[in-house]
Amino acid sequence: MTDKKLFECPPKQLYKLSNLINQGVISLDDLAEIIPGILHINSRKDLALEYISKEGCQILRYSLEELQTLGAAVFEKHQCEFTRTITYPKLMKEIAKNDPNHVIPFFQDWQYEEDERPVFHFTSTKILNDTQLVSISLFPNRIEYLTNTVNRLFGINRTYDKYFCQYKKLTKREKEVLDYLGKELPRKEISHMLFIDEKTVKKHCENIYRKLGTSKRTELEKIAQAFSTI
Repeated sequence: MTDKKLFECPPKQLYKLSNLINQGVISLDDLAEIIPGILHINSRKDLALEYISKEGCQILRYSLEELQTLGAAVFEKHQCEFTRTITYPKLMKEIAKNDPNHVIPFFQDWQYEEDERPVFHFTSTKILNDTQLVSISLFPNRIEYLTNTVNRLFGINRTYDKYFCQYKKLTKREKEVLDYLGKELPRKEISHMLFIDEKTVKKHCENIYRKLGTSKRTELEKIAQAFSTI
């Protein structure tokens, strides 16, 4: 994929990530662990880093507290003049349009020391809320992996939302049986795990199917995985 195509096809999955963060479905630290690249939250006012993943701290050679203290001044120290005087003003102009659905892709650099060559990152950013931006910085060849990961996570979230009310109607024992069904265990093995008769497991399964409103085992497994993950 060429640089031009990267700009023509920004990773729209960043929109899904911002929804997950705003809904409180998953914490920033947990989200940062399952996606490639560097997750960071920046101030809309001056792009100062307010959060960055542990991996990002390691790459930048700063702690999160140090970056928060330095604010936007860190860019003066570690980024080239082109990034600071050309790229960032263009970025701020796009942000000023106040379009929460717009994902803005761009390249930026990071220079550890004056005598070292700068490291370039491909970054995608969008408005998270009234005061913050959510961004992911990564190497271009990792975008496809990011897409697959986020789509899987977002699929789990949709299943959770769809069956939340029905799931609350299950008894404690039915939830335990459902959890084992999600692990693709047969009824006989579930009966051994829960120390109950296999006929009792069968009855629990019938109740689970009825209460959740589905007759498909594959759908039941998706539901079980959604409620054991979130």
